[in-house]
Amino acid sequence: MSPSEARVHRGQQTAAPHMHFRVDGQADSAEAPLVLALHGWGMDEDFFALLLQTLFPRPVRVLIPRAPFPAASAAGSTRSGGSWYSYDGDQEKFRAELLRVESELVQLVQETEAAHGWRPSHRFVIGFSQGGYCGSWVALRRPDLFHGMAIVGARVKTEFLEREMKAAAASGFRALLLHGERDRSVTPEAAERGRAALTDAGVDARVLTFDAGHSLGRAQARAIGEWLDETIAPR
Repeated sequence: MSPSEARVHRGQQTAAPHMHFRVDGQADSAEAPLVLALHGWGMDEDFFALLLQTLFPRPVRVLIPRAPFPAASAAGSTRSGGSWYSYDGDQEKFRAELLRVESELVQLVQETEAAHGWRPSHRFVIGFSQGGYCGSWVALRRPDLFHGMAIVGARVKTEFLEREMKAAAASGFRALLLHGERDRSVTPEAAERGRAALTDAGVDARVLTFDAGHSLGRAQARAIGEWLDETIAPR
């Protein structure tokens, strides 16, 4: 049995969009930290679990939902995995899509916790690529729920979130931005601009770069695990 299947609970969201999800980790207590992990375009929850499996031996719960829409490309082809939102470059449409995703994900977290009687001491968001765009939006807009975020291969939409970043900073929110030096989808400079904007707003934010392209590999997963350990530990 692989680490990613050692302790896994599967379920489906009751309300629309009825997302399927899995929960991994070695948590035993109701107060164990919860990590909401959002995969990239064209992935699903099981594929993302393989990328994150080194996190699972920790006493945390990793909630990995499957994006609810088919991952259709501009050319019309469809991958077997999911997509969190549609994007055509229109920024106001994008904002509306992010608001929808936020509502659905917050509902998923609250519903799942209530169903199992979980009362996490901390909550975090991990997001890769498309999941990083919407994950950073949700985490920064809901610092009442989330204590921090680790975003891989995505740009934080700081121009949408000026007020929210300041509110997050006041709550002690922490951010880790991970980026491949050879990423052709989102430039490393975009990650650095995000870090600068977050830092200017008062958020504890840092960037780590890797000898990689647009990917989440073992080195990034290890860095996220170390960051979680550090962030959860009493200060």
